[in-house]
Amino acid sequence: MTLQDAIAADDVDQLYRLIEEDVNLLDHGSKGPFPDTPLHDAAGKGKTKVAMEIAILKALFPQKLNRGGYSPMHLALQNKHYHTVRALMTLNPKLIRVHGRGGITPLHFVAGKIGDNEQENVEILELLAEFLSTCNSSIKDLTNQCETAVHVAVRTGNIEAFKVLFGWLKLVHLIEILNWKDQDGDTALHIATSERQPEIIKLLIKYADVNAKNFLGMTALEIFQLNPSGSPDVAERFHHEGRRARCYTPTLSLSQYFGREQTDHEEFANFFNVQDESNREIIVVVSIFIATATYQAALTPPGGYWQDSSSNSTVMAVNSSSIALGKSHQAGNIIMSGASLFFSIATLSAAALRLKGITQHYHG
Repeated sequence: MTLQDAIAADDVDQLYRLIEEDVNLLDHGSKGPFPDTPLHDAAGKGKTKVAMEIAILKALFPQKLNRGGYSPMHLALQNKHYHTVRALMTLNPKLIRVHGRGGITPLHFVAGKIGDNEQENVEILELLAEFLSTCNSSIKDLTNQCETAVHVAVRTGNIEAFKVLFGWLKLVHLIEILNWKDQDGDTALHIATSERQPEIIKLLIKYADVNAKNFLGMTALEIFQLNPSGSPDVAERFHHEGRRARCYTPTLSLSQYFGREQTDHEEFANFFNVQDESNREIIVVVSIFIATATYQAALTPPGGYWQDSSSNSTVMAVNSSSIALGKSHQAGNIIMSGASLFFSIATLSAAALRLKGITQHYHG
């Protein structure tokens, strides 16, 4: 029996008997930059047991591309051997991020894959969800055309796959990926309007930048106006969002952004020389000390408390604040009162609120 026979029979025992006879068995034909390894053969045929055994014995094989530009997982996907795909994913989740021909990863592949029937569609969508949850960084991978999995799903009209991606991006707070541009400067919304996909437009319109321009200088709103699709309801949503975005979306170019006056938050960061995520913790610690001092000041009112009781009526200016030193009072009452007290408390409150905003900004 040959290695090919052992793979065809998915016989692990026979695989090891062959290895005992030839310790270099798995290396034959596996040299060079683009080898067709025995793992490519086993995965492409859906022989999961032998494929897993080879992947364990030869840890580099799962990441290698053959002369067609495909990894073993790519071949398993192309031939609909989803059980083998799951087994390889369990062995090494990073295989989901292997770039094959065209820069396409397994995640890109399933995002654009529409099954031949409902049952296969369900399995592909489940696999897409498993990819995302098993290796969440895979959503940031791009094809050689700078496309995310979202671009691929929209371009192929795979609405169900888009819904899975869209829902997951909201759950993990990565909505900004919806505004990433491909090599033509198109976001997912540009593509959805060009391809007349009203269902996707409805989902995207509240989360994507309708005024973002592609490299032809066209916004998604302008593409929609030239290429209207869907019901009047879609058009109304589009125009409403366009008006709202124009009101609230910054229009600074990158050079203008760099050259603008810095915000208080940025000045604070520069003062403490914040350069990375770990250093932000320093700000939090410093902020706690400042907050403690502010809190203590709030507990001890400006001017302090009267130490005795009196019925005199003499007013004296101290530190620009009028304090009624001779005013009738009782021991234990707050010395400062009226407008002076209100102004001091308001100043402390404003400082505390500003500090809270800075702390939340850098802690988040």
